[in-house]
This record gives sequence, structure tokens and C-alpha cells, in this order.
Amino acid sequence: MRLLGLGDNVIDYYTNTGAIYPGGNALNAAVHASILGAEAAYMGNLADDAMSEVIVDALNRFHVDFSRCKKVPGTITKCCRYRVTNGERTYLGITAGDQWSGPLRLQQDDMEYLRSFSLIHSSCNAKMEEEMSRLSGLPALFTYDFGEKEKYRTDFYYDKVCCGLDLALFSCPPMEESEIRSFCEPLHKRNTGLVLITMGSSGQCVSDGTSLVYGKAEYIDPVDTMGAGDSFLTAFVIALYEQGWTKGCIPAPATIRLALEKATAYSTANCMKKGSFGYVTYAGSPL
Repeated sequence: MRLLGLGDNVIDYYTNTGAIYPGGNALNAAVHASILGAEAAYMGNLADDAMSEVIVDALNRFHVDFSRCKKVPGTITKCCRYRVTNGERTYLGITAGDQWSGPLRLQQDDMEYLRSFSLIHSSCNAKMEEEMSRLSGLPALFTYDFGEKEKYRTDFYYDKVCCGLDLALFSCPPMEESEIRSFCEPLHKRNTGLVLITMGSSGQCVSDGTSLVYGKAEYIDPVDTMGAGDSFLTAFVIALYEQGWTKGCIPAPATIRLALEKATAYSTANCMKKGSFGYVTYAGSPL
């Protein structure tokens, strides 16, 4: 399997410990795919600051190909600031502004490169909404993380992004069955194959437009919950792919249930690592 993370990279900075972690939905997915044995690549803009070297070092250590990344002169790496207590994070703010390396704009040679992948994963944090329709004609499975913010849950946003999506991921508070079906309806109306909703300690639910398949969370005392959703998503889609999931195909409920179990086990183990995937440095300050 060849999996590409397309879009964002960031530095997650824990202000009360001084720990610096590479992250970002697309980058995390690529790293976790490599850990899980897939041939993984990351594609996005890189800044030309010291924190970008942290990103590059992590990609090298985890054997993720980033040969198609573009370094943007005069820019800085986006930095998300947190305070972490007993494994749980409190978001403090973000640093980048006008100096951010910005969203990637796909060129024709990029499109040819993308044709070589089995699955492409992107997210709302990539800020590549205008590019998403170009991915619909590719042979790869296409998955997208809509995160947890309401601004990414509007009809206007769905119309931009839901272009042949095979899976949409959302992080939500616990919901009843009727709420889940109502939530998923506009996605399925736009031909999204699967909708995966993670609900923290209440587990997960996958909608295929007809059936709902539920998964359970494992209760642990986490070291760090950073990147839990990214690790879950990556393990889930790889498990589905290994069971024959292809573009335009809806897996059987039993197949989805098994993939949820595998993803839960993997993401639970990942919560016992620091940062999104166990890479940390204390070299310097990103601020």
C-alpha cells in the first residue's frame, strides 16, 4: 500500500515543558502509515526556518518520502501552543500569521505523482479546499479529516470538499443514533462513501449511508492524547485497505467493525507515547 499525507505540517509546542513535537494531520497520517508498514509519503509546503528542520528530521527518522515538498522562502512553520497536564492538552493559541508557508497549490506534475498512490489523506487544516475537486479523478482512495470546528460543517464547505470522498472523518461529542444519521446525511448526499465519527471515551461510529457500525474506546491513563485521531484514522483505513477496500467500494459492516477494533488498539498504544508519534526535541524555542 502507498499512502500520501497531503497538506499541513505544524510544530506542537508544550509551553510548560518546553517540548517540541512535529505534527499536522497530513504529516501524522504519513508517519503512522510508515510505522504500520505502508509505503508512506508526505507532500506539503515547508518553511525555511529552524522548526522546519524538526519536521524534516522526523520524516527522515520514520522513513517517509517528502521529495515532493516545496520549501517556501521567507516563511515560518505554523506553531500550535499547548499546556499539557496528566496527558490532556489545553490549547493556548497559534503562531504563524502572514508568514506561514501557506497551502500547497498543485501543479500538473504533482497530479501525475498523486496517481501513484493507493490512498490520499488530507484535512481542513491543509487549507486546500480549492484543490480538492482535482483529486476526484484519481484512482486513489480519498479520505478527509473535517476536524471538530463548526465552520468546516457547512453546506458551503461540503460542496467544496466532498468531491468523490471515500471517507470523511469528524471529531464530535457523544451523539444518539438519530443525531448521527442526521449529521451524516449531507455527506452521503454528496456521495461520500463512509463517515467516521470519533466521540472520545464514547467510542466511534461509522455510517455507510444505510448501516451504523459502532466501536468501543479503551480506557487508559494516557501519557499524551496528541494525534490520537490521526493514529486512529490511519490504522482504520489501512485495516480496511488490507481487507480489500477500493475506491467507490463500501466495505461490509463486519469488515468495518474489525477495522475499528484494530484502529482502537493502535491509537490506544499511541496515547502511551509523547507527542503525535513519539518524536520529541527540546532544542530551542519555536516562538
